[in-house]
Amino acid sequence: MKKLIASLNLFLVLLLLVSCSPKVSLKKTQSDNLAQIERKIFVLVPEKEYPKDNLPSERLKLEPGDRTLVANWVSAGDKAPAFFILHGNGETLSDWRPLQTYLLDKGYSSFVFDYTGFGSSSGVPSVANLDEDAVEAYKTFASLTEDARERIAFAHSLGCSILLEDANKLSPLPDKIVTHAGFTTFREIGVEKKILTDSSKVYYPDIWNGYKNIRKLKRPLFIIHSTADKAIPVWMGEALAKSGGNRVKFLKLENSGHNAVYEDPTDNTWGQIFAFIKEE
Repeated sequence: MKKLIASLNLFLVLLLLVSCSPKVSLKKTQSDNLAQIERKIFVLVPEKEYPKDNLPSERLKLEPGDRTLVANWVSAGDKAPAFFILHGNGETLSDWRPLQTYLLDKGYSSFVFDYTGFGSSSGVPSVANLDEDAVEAYKTFASLTEDARERIAFAHSLGCSILLEDANKLSPLPDKIVTHAGFTTFREIGVEKKILTDSSKVYYPDIWNGYKNIRKLKRPLFIIHSTADKAIPVWMGEALAKSGGNRVKFLKLENSGHNAVYEDPTDNTWGQIFAFIKEE
């Protein structure tokens, strides 16, 4: 009898191992593939020379873990509403200086930082590092804006996925979350850009899944996307907005290119954005 029980137990253990092994193998494959593709997907450029202007910006250095992040802080006053900005791929602080100048002129403070490995920030970029960067940078932003009337987390392109992933970890929570030109999921943008295929995407982890993250948000979400965006198609913004239902507001711009919000900030574009995010 004891031998029979021992044999049955051994059979059950082997059955469990067999049933689990495909899942374990797939997760290992996904992890290995992510590590490889992370070396290719992040576009790293050195920080450009700052334009000669009169913007009263403060350059800050943040140290999450073993790396240093560089940030620009522009204050419009202790109580001024403030933007926490997560930029896109292949961008640096100097790219966002025109927008910081524009926001200051409109009475807004702004905080922009370079992710790990971007611009003058040190370290090797990875999905995990960029997620950690956002949470750590927000701590500094929060300490600078203790008396601000409103905190607005604003993300562009790549930054949208980071913000949607980590928004609930930001403390204190921003009053509003705004995304511009964001993609739906890592897998879907991979297929869209022909980095992945429909058949191969399952072998990469389902990271930066905007559909799932939107449904978990604890703050109002405002999604902005332009029909003229040639980098990330407008259907992705529309799909994200639809996935959030009544909790999400969507603004469709008509003539703004992918980078227009920071390359050429004007009342024509930002007037619509300001009016949009003031909606209740």
